[in-house]
Amino acid sequence: MSPKKLATKPADLPWGRARRIVAQKYREIAEVAESEDGAAINVCVGLCVLAGIAASDAICAAAGGERYSGTDHSAAADLLARHDAEAAKHLRTLIALKPAAHYGKDLLKESDRRAAMRASAALVEEATRRTT
Repeated sequence: MSPKKLATKPADLPWGRARRIVAQKYREIAEVAESEDGAAINVCVGLCVLAGIAASDAICAAAGGERYSGTDHSAAADLLARHDAEAAKHLRTLIALKPAAHYGKDLLKESDRRAAMRASAALVEEATRRTT
């Protein structure tokens, strides 16, 4: 059975490097919010989500010369899984937190922040490894 068709666009290594730099910056700013409580947890998790998405783009560009171009983040994780199953697990962790972090009215928990920080760190590290 062939893999399901995903909406992609070509992406070369320089584009991937640019996305990795953006991912690193999102992650850097997330670290600033890491020590604060309350709404800062949601902000930190939201930045980790953005870092993870950008890092995923970089990994896919470096590994396959393409990037996901649709709006379904789960499909982006499917594309990433074609290149790196472990990285895709981290992206799925972040995608699960995205609605609450970006659109929710309730404050997230410290455990959510820890999970997001771990997942985004792994993705940014892998993006750095593949694009440096």
